[in-house]
Amino acid sequence: MDARTLESKMNYLGMERAARKVLIDEKLAKAEDVAVMTCVEVCEKILETYEVVSCESEDITIVKHEDMATYNSITKFLSR
Repeated sequence: MDARTLESKMNYLGMERAARKVLIDEKLAKAEDVAVMTCVEVCEKILETYEVVSCESEDITIVKHEDMATYNSITKFLSR
């Protein structure tokens, strides 16, 4: 997934706010930088460290790249 696709999946302002908070909390960017980033830039920065594993209308689930093996080993998918 690229940044523009992720941005298009963010249906609510709260999702963008949460992404900005992740950048600051995880020290992936300084608050001063995050404050002036566009939503696409925020998504680009998120995707440098995280992989999107689920996009639903109200929730987007991300996992750090380094934790994907663990995520895949503990996750079971049920599909039709």
